[in-house]
Amino acid sequence: MLKLPFVLRGNRRCLSSALYLTGDKAREQFAVLVPYLDFNHKLGNLERLKRNIRLRKYPLDCDNLIQQWELYRDVERRKKEIEQYRVDLQKRIQQSSSKEEQQQLKSRAVLARDDLKMLKEQSYKVADAFIANSFLSIPNDLHERTPEEVAKCIYEKPVPPRAATSNVDPVQEQLEEFGPACLYMTGDAAWIDLRLPMYCSELFRRNKCILFCNPDFVRSFLVEAAMVSKESLFLVQEEDEPVDKVNLLHLCGGGSLLSFLGYFTKLSVFPSALPLRLVASGKRYHFESAQSNEVQLFGAHTTAQGAVELFDEMVQIYQQFYDQLPVGYRIVQVAAPDLRPTESMRVDIELFDGRNQRHVKVAELGYYTDFLSKRIAFIYHEGKVQRFPHVIAGTAMSSLELIKLLLGNGITMQDLPMLSTFENE
Repeated sequence: MLKLPFVLRGNRRCLSSALYLTGDKAREQFAVLVPYLDFNHKLGNLERLKRNIRLRKYPLDCDNLIQQWELYRDVERRKKEIEQYRVDLQKRIQQSSSKEEQQQLKSRAVLARDDLKMLKEQSYKVADAFIANSFLSIPNDLHERTPEEVAKCIYEKPVPPRAATSNVDPVQEQLEEFGPACLYMTGDAAWIDLRLPMYCSELFRRNKCILFCNPDFVRSFLVEAAMVSKESLFLVQEEDEPVDKVNLLHLCGGGSLLSFLGYFTKLSVFPSALPLRLVASGKRYHFESAQSNEVQLFGAHTTAQGAVELFDEMVQIYQQFYDQLPVGYRIVQVAAPDLRPTESMRVDIELFDGRNQRHVKVAELGYYTDFLSKRIAFIYHEGKVQRFPHVIAGTAMSSLELIKLLLGNGITMQDLPMLSTFENE
């Protein structure tokens, strides 16, 4: 039996990482995933790392990170030295013909074993502080197309002329809110909420995308892998759940990136299966916010160049969809400070809100390089070499925000003829 309590954020348990478990914790907790820790790439060029942190305005202390890295390497080096020393002692014991010398060597081997055991116990704290709390929080590399400071508009559709609207507010009339997480739709709003995600998914299917159906639930290790705040998700209380359990269950909805990651975690695909073009329609749940029907896109390619070309291809499909809506919109290349830590670049779709005379974000598409693949062990092989696909993902539409904008601009079902045509097909 599952229970979904509306838990206040302040009451949530503060536990250690579920994505990276050190040896002492792994005795009590099951390590579902071991992420690929690319130390050479992340820490091999400190100037690039510091520039990335500076442009993103990301709260990471690079100097402290480097100190932890040096301490971690020093501990790992000492462990290897002791292990090699034990191997050498074992060889000398086997080669010695003197019982007295063998006894001395065995005594030294026992001391080396005890030293190694003590050092390993100390290394767990060092590894936890460095990897779980610092290294895994390093953001993705910035793509060259990402603006450094200010977002850049790369496409804009002008606002079409419309007749004057009535004094009746259709948003208040057709959207009945009962608290921040409870909302009912009536009239055109309900019809649009039903048909628009179906039409959007079908549009992507006609453009070589495969329809997917994702689960609504996700474990903590995937939330951490995507660097999403657990506070933004509902926590599902499982029956007989241990108090110290770290890999908890969260409600995210099948229309989210998190639900896609569950399928690709620890998955090895043939290179011939790439590129992937997947689309899923489902709910999206937000803590203390109303749920929404969303269409989520996921793509993967073997190379960075191929992934960027796939990214541009998907943006073109976004345009096909939003060009059919009788509203003005623009596509914006997001600046570095506004990117999520996992994103290398992102574009946002912003619709023009005629009532408030401003643009409102309704969709997005991000390029993640091989950052996510390394964190969830999503791989393919070239011969005997293990590679990580480059990933793109984004929300093609979010029905709640979109419906509010359409109704606010005086747009009804009659103004969206493609939905009626789609239903007849």
